[in-house]
Amino acid sequence: MCGRYYVAENDPDIILAEYIAEAQKRAEIMKVPLVAFGEVRPTNIAAVIAPNSRDRRPAAFPMKWGFIHPLRGMLVFNTRSETAAEKPLFVTSIDDRRCLIPASCYYEWQKADGRKIKYAIKPKDEPLFMAGLYIRSSKEQLPSFSILTMDADDSIKAIHARMPVMIPRDRISVWLSPENPYNEVIRETVSAFESAIV
Repeated sequence: MCGRYYVAENDPDIILAEYIAEAQKRAEIMKVPLVAFGEVRPTNIAAVIAPNSRDRRPAAFPMKWGFIHPLRGMLVFNTRSETAAEKPLFVTSIDDRRCLIPASCYYEWQKADGRKIKYAIKPKDEPLFMAGLYIRSSKEQLPSFSILTMDADDSIKAIHARMPVMIPRDRISVWLSPENPYNEVIRETVSAFESAIV
């Protein structure tokens, strides 16, 4: 699961910083309250990477984290990667509306001795780009995104059973391209690297 993540203002990764800056510029033009740095929570507007409409290159946009499910009336901000392709809600998104959420780390909580311990988690040797899907609504100014999740790897399984799907930086374009089948890309990336508690 991922119910909160963090973007550090001084994150050393140049690519991540460039995407955040690009989303900030678009948010200023659109006059929307982007949460560019600090903790990001469901319903916040955040920086999201998606193909632009002209040449399909990765670009950064402001999007809202989570949306109300049209039938269940509940907030959807995480989606199981294993079953997303079967859901009518994501029929279009699976190929055409994939996205990435850049972050410095994400947070997970472990229950122990009647209290919750908060952990910051990120890939061991990579910046964090979480895979997601977004949807558009004629009633909303901005698209809304959901972060894809998978079974947790061995390094963090003791903390939580699920974790975000993380895309290596050199596979950003592969994930975002509709030419690459969803299930194949997910299979290839889920074991690409392990997580580390920071």
